[in-house]
Amino acid sequence: MVDINDMIFTRSEDGVLIPQMVALENLPNKPEVKLRPLTRGKLQEIYAIAQSNDPVEKAKADTVIIKEGLIEPKMTDGQIDDMKPNWAGAISVAILSISLGIPQEEVGTKAQEVIANQEIELKKK
Repeated sequence: MVDINDMIFTRSEDGVLIPQMVALENLPNKPEVKLRPLTRGKLQEIYAIAQSNDPVEKAKADTVIIKEGLIEPKMTDGQIDDMKPNWAGAISVAILSISLGIPQEEVGTKAQEVIANQEIELKKK
């Protein structure tokens, strides 16, 4: 029988998801940052933003991922908005990796599968 603890993210006593140190596999020297995984509900919210017809809204999806998942180094909203694309991409991939439980190199492929499955489910409703 499966243990429920294998199915859920661990939370601290105050109910916050416990962050973890993660190497950014897509950057040279694989620097480490402290990240918090995103829940299924938060991922669905971000997916909705990413599917917007408005390009400005679509661009916000990565920013929301970083604002929700990056714990250290601490950054202001302005600093996150000014982040270099290679860093923003690597951090987003790492957050999605720990949220989905898959290796960072598979995030792009798996994200497309998840999106396709979400669209199928939405069409059924």
